[in-house]
Amino acid sequence: MASREERFEALTGEYARIVASAIRRVCSRRYRWLIPDVEQEVKVALWKRLESGKEIEHPASYLYKAALTTALAVVRKHATEMMQVEESTLTEAPAAPDELLPAERARLLGEALERLPIEQSRAVRAHLAGFSHVEVAGLFGWTESVARHRIYRGIEALKEKMKGTGNVKAAAQRA
Repeated sequence: MASREERFEALTGEYARIVASAIRRVCSRRYRWLIPDVEQEVKVALWKRLESGKEIEHPASYLYKAALTTALAVVRKHATEMMQVEESTLTEAPAAPDELLPAERARLLGEALERLPIEQSRAVRAHLAGFSHVEVAGLFGWTESVARHRIYRGIEALKEKMKGTGNVKAAAQRA
């Protein structure tokens, strides 16, 4: 019979892709920096399960579920912490737009762009990089009218998201 360490190594090696897939599914782009922590937490959960002596009947299902639940718990924890930090910064007096440093404006613009739907975000980023409507359409395989629409809607959404942080165009130009 294999030792606990050997079973652990075999399971983590054999099902690494399943675990990574589940974690990426939950963490996506916004929380990708949490992926190594989540992977470690899943390994700890597996080790504890093997240490308890309980048999794992379906290792692929068990590890997939463990990865999903662990990733969700970690993301929820960090999201709650981030919301608390945001709430504490809201109670402070906001800085006037002219007081923001260019790096801060760029960060705020980047955060606002991440909250846009992916197509609008891609279109606006390309437009802010200096591409015309025609060029944006060619880049992403869209028609010119679709590119124009996504750029317009994206910029309008950015204006809403950036209210109180200064002029969107000025923030984009300084970024």
